[in-house]
Amino acid sequence: MDDKEPQPLITGKQLELLKKAVEIEQTDAKAVGMVGYQARLWAQVSLPYRNPGDVPKWVRQNGSMRLVVRPGEVTTSTGEHYDAFPYGVVPRLLLTWMATEAVRQGDRELALGPSLASFMRSVGMQPRGGKDVKAFNQQVQRLAKCSMTVEDSRPNVLVGENFQFADAWSLWWTPKDGPNEMLWPSTITLSQRYFDSIKAAPIPIDLRALAALRAHGGGGLPIDVYTWLAHRMSYLRSSTLVPWNLLAVQFGSQYKLERQFKAELLKALAKVKLVYPSVKVTPTDDGLLLSPSPTPISAKR
Repeated sequence: MDDKEPQPLITGKQLELLKKAVEIEQTDAKAVGMVGYQARLWAQVSLPYRNPGDVPKWVRQNGSMRLVVRPGEVTTSTGEHYDAFPYGVVPRLLLTWMATEAVRQGDRELALGPSLASFMRSVGMQPRGGKDVKAFNQQVQRLAKCSMTVEDSRPNVLVGENFQFADAWSLWWTPKDGPNEMLWPSTITLSQRYFDSIKAAPIPIDLRALAALRAHGGGGLPIDVYTWLAHRMSYLRSSTLVPWNLLAVQFGSQYKLERQFKAELLKALAKVKLVYPSVKVTPTDDGLLLSPSPTPISAKR
């Protein structure tokens, strides 16, 4: 007789994701102040999912669009310096926070809060110790200091621009909340070019969905898929098949085998459909079939 304890049918993280999905389905994001925004660029290309390492640049191609990311110089608490790329979940949450605040405030200068811990909470993360706070601080610097080139290359046409996310930053914060919080405000000033790109065509998203996807794990892929679908459904008028090879170009930078990428993308899509239940996406042998669907933040609400 097998005396092994039966395994739960659903994990704690999966249960929390389902609870959040029910909340999103039943409660309007506008009614609870959870409408956020993302720059349209991040529905077309994506930042690295993993650390690219010691290389001079990181490149992603999506059709005719090409993104080149160059590392910025990070300064440690001991005054040491090293070049590093933004990667993973944290830069994606930071970019969402930047775009949301830029749209809400209508200003390039954004206040970050009196401490790193308080700022982490404002972007949807919970500081759990010094290691988390240190890693978060480094990703803020990596994002603020890196430089990028976005280029659209077609036959006989080449259009591009160089930009940085930030023109200036002032980080006076302490690691923890409490009486030692700095009296000077910590701020980041978005570059005019990036600010203008946000304001020109921001993608409305449900911040609760992003928080649920981050908490459930899976890295940056589910967040990117959610953002991509939120943008595509804003203009999709007829069913469209997106082939696996094109999906791999946009989202598959960390996978060597296509079958591995397809498996991970389908896992990410399953999570996204829980927090974006109205989206109509059907996996096929040839790719993902997208059908016209409401956006996460419906204009009719």
